[in-house]
Amino acid sequence: MNILALGIAVCLSIFIGLFWIHHCAYNRNLSSTVVKATNTNAEMGSTISVEPDDFADVGAYQYPLWMSAIVLIFSLSIYASGGHFQGWDKGRVDDSVDYLIAAKITKGREQVQQQPANEMALMALAQSYAEGGMYADSVDTLSQLIELVGEDAGLLGMQATSMYYRDGRQFLPEARKVIDTALNLQRDELNTRMILATDAYLNGQYAVAIEHWRILQTNQTQSFNRQSINNAIMKAEFKLDEVSR
Repeated sequence: MNILALGIAVCLSIFIGLFWIHHCAYNRNLSSTVVKATNTNAEMGSTISVEPDDFADVGAYQYPLWMSAIVLIFSLSIYASGGHFQGWDKGRVDDSVDYLIAAKITKGREQVQQQPANEMALMALAQSYAEGGMYADSVDTLSQLIELVGEDAGLLGMQATSMYYRDGRQFLPEARKVIDTALNLQRDELNTRMILATDAYLNGQYAVAIEHWRILQTNQTQSFNRQSINNAIMKAEFKLDEVSR
């Protein structure tokens, strides 16, 4: 049994246990109160007669029993709808592509087949591949586009980004070569600097990430959210300060 299932079982058991303890304590207090009232009435000569059976229903357990059963059934139903004991630790990545993205890819493929020299169609298809996580196809499509239009810093940056994710979030020699070419063409290219900064930040190299973002801020030819870059730099500086303490 995994930790999630064990945690659910423990929390549920504690809840039901506390519920029953409260119920039993309530019954004891109520019984004691009734007995005291009976004794008081007897001392005063009252004719009120209270038999044990008169409050036997008070100590009945059918109500808390039913409530406990409902809680158990409800909780188990929710748990069963999300998986089972053997399935929680065997999750697999869903390689299926969202149907909207799949439709864009299908449409893009058809357009490229009809117009293989259409730059816009190749660009759109490469972006659709990347959105769908099909990075190898995105790299190949961008290669076709680069062969068609020649080396372009922006296209090379996009290709390096797809290579990075295709290769399991690492820069292999092929990607490094593309990055060097892109930066030689444009030092502050958007996609190249962004992927370099992202990788550096994720690996705890905050100073390197800050350097890439600051170089990117000098870019005046590509549009991007400068405020988000400023926020990223501030966050990295905070992390760097924490590490240096």
